[in-house]
Amino acid sequence: NDKIALIGDSAHAIVPFYGHGMNAGFEDITILNELMQQYGNDWDRIFKAYEISRKPNADAIAELSRRNFEEMSAKTADTNFLLQKKIEKWFSDKHPEKWMPLYSRVTFSLQPYSEAMAIGDFQNEIMQEVLKMNNIQENWNSEEVENKILELLK
Repeated sequence: NDKIALIGDSAHAIVPFYGHGMNAGFEDITILNELMQQYGNDWDRIFKAYEISRKPNADAIAELSRRNFEEMSAKTADTNFLLQKKIEKWFSDKHPEKWMPLYSRVTFSLQPYSEAMAIGDFQNEIMQEVLKMNNIQENWNSEEVENKILELLK
């Protein structure tokens, strides 16, 4: 009891479609090290705090990996999916302080996976509303679309 913790790839049962197994392992080590500094040799507290910290993020990267597999295998030829990605890139380029696409958020930030996934889910809800706009295929990069996204972000 209170003697062993699985960290790194041994603790992450995830499909490899986000490429974050090693990164998640590095995060595990970083968090464990911080907790060891904070709690010394109180392994009961360390392990409890470690699980509270890492479980939501391990679950999130597992879910993100599964979703990424589904996107790669089933959505890359879907015109609405491709349009959504195009709009997200366009809007992100115009407003990088307001919008970072999920993949970029997960891959190029230090934001915890669970937070990145929650923000990504919120952004996806916004995009589903945007895709319902009249003539969105022709007007995807219009001021009207930009204003709609800005309004929905509030």
